[in-house]
Amino acid sequence: MENNGRLLQIADNTPVNQLNTGCNDMSENLHCWTHNPKQHNAIVLFVHGGPGSHSHYFKEWLQRYPIYSERFGWISYDQRGCGLSAKSPALTHQDNVNDLIAIIHRLGVRHPGLCAVVGHSYGARLLYDALKQDDTIETKAVFLGRSLRPDIPAKRNFLIDQILMKIFQRDDYATLMQEVEYDIQNPASLWSAKQAFREKLKHRDLRALFYWSNFQAMDEYAAIKAQTELQESDEVFKQITGSIHTQSGPDDVYDFGSLKQASLNIMGAGDFVMAGDTYTAPADNAYSARMFSKSGHYPHLEEPEQFIATLERFLLHRHV
Repeated sequence: MENNGRLLQIADNTPVNQLNTGCNDMSENLHCWTHNPKQHNAIVLFVHGGPGSHSHYFKEWLQRYPIYSERFGWISYDQRGCGLSAKSPALTHQDNVNDLIAIIHRLGVRHPGLCAVVGHSYGARLLYDALKQDDTIETKAVFLGRSLRPDIPAKRNFLIDQILMKIFQRDDYATLMQEVEYDIQNPASLWSAKQAFREKLKHRDLRALFYWSNFQAMDEYAAIKAQTELQESDEVFKQITGSIHTQSGPDDVYDFGSLKQASLNIMGAGDFVMAGDTYTAPADNAYSARMFSKSGHYPHLEEPEQFIATLERFLLHRHV
């Protein structure tokens, strides 16, 4: 698989010649880091969400909570145009898919201890599309905070803003509903409408209540974001989501059961953005699925003990 870049940068203090993870010497355009590389027999690749975010919130989380590294080493990277990766004037979802496929293959060759790829939110969408495109990938996959339909996040995020405005800004809500045109069945048409609502919305700080269940985790994650100098990119978000909406023939649902790779889907019941409140595992159990009752959009952070235990069972037995 061809990849235009090489994962070159290492974001910890371990000498490159002591790293067995294969993080080095892969792409000069994408920034990569490792955590606990000595645990080289069980390496997990983490794919961050967004689009337009980066991997460094999760890196800081790993450093604060040793439970994640008791049995696993971790690798992650910043997607194109994100975090410390090279900036690019043009970005597409397909480029991110191709990058991930190349990374999985190269890590698999360089380190047979790669046992799973974990994708969160948009990262889970990215992982799903990579596995559908390249069924030669054998690494087990874990999807976190991923709705069963691609259109749900855009609709639910828009609905959150509408709810907050109905409660706190009734007049602004009524005015915008008269001025803004959109088709709720067409996520691409929601972009300008969402921007109009965001510009008027005065209580954006309350949005987190719709996708977090664990307040302690929510507050700590917010503190990490506030302390991180790296910014999230609205432009990257717009380009990537735009490229997804213009793809021909998008899937109406994610058919996890059709994947040839062993896969696990973890949803938080309190994840309003991804419709965790309506989530049910498919009856045929073609893949493993678990609902975390006390989590929102970040089940791996909100219930860490349950997440690690579930991940270990999945890696040992496929089903959990």
